[in-house]
Amino acid sequence: MKYELLCEGVIHTTLGEAGDTTELAAQRVGSVASILGVSTVQSLVPRSKQQSSPSYSGMYGLGHFPLHTDMAHWCIPPRYLMLRCIQPDIRVKTTILPSKVVLEDEDEIDVKRSLFRPRRRLEERLTVMRLYEDGKFRWDPVFIEPLNALARELSERVRTRIQKTRPIEISLDHRGECLIIDNWAVLHGRTSVEDESSRRRIDRIYLTEVML
Repeated sequence: MKYELLCEGVIHTTLGEAGDTTELAAQRVGSVASILGVSTVQSLVPRSKQQSSPSYSGMYGLGHFPLHTDMAHWCIPPRYLMLRCIQPDIRVKTTILPSKVVLEDEDEIDVKRSLFRPRRRLEERLTVMRLYEDGKFRWDPVFIEPLNALARELSERVRTRIQKTRPIEISLDHRGECLIIDNWAVLHGRTSVEDESSRRRIDRIYLTEVML
């Protein structure tokens, strides 16, 4: 198996033999995560906007998805995610940005004192979190929000850096082509989808470790 390190925290490879499921393909490179309430393999297909749906597809529809880390509102987000192409379309791209760019030149103490919270309570509890703590970076412009003044200021600086930085754009245009992303270190998103690209399908699966 050949693989390429696109940037720190992102591996590009092709996984799977004829008849392989995404779960079997993922087991070739790591340990598949078992997350209560989350399907092992999630099929990502472009969908029209649905205001009632608390998801990126529901909120942004066929528009571009902003850069974020998955499950940023969780106490401990999944470590890795794998995106595997099932139905390719070269016109739609996955966007990638290392978190180092986002927190560049930030004072470590200020980051520690900047407190955030999930937009909604999880299991009726309010969890206080930081953008970077214990080696874990998190960011989501929708599902987490600042809890104090320092966090509001930090949030604005992060948004500005993201807007000013051109992300890496990757087109998964062959069946079985994969991106393995360190969800504690890299943000990802998606470019907008035109009607003729609506058949694109990417499978997503979470991993607890990667062995490459």
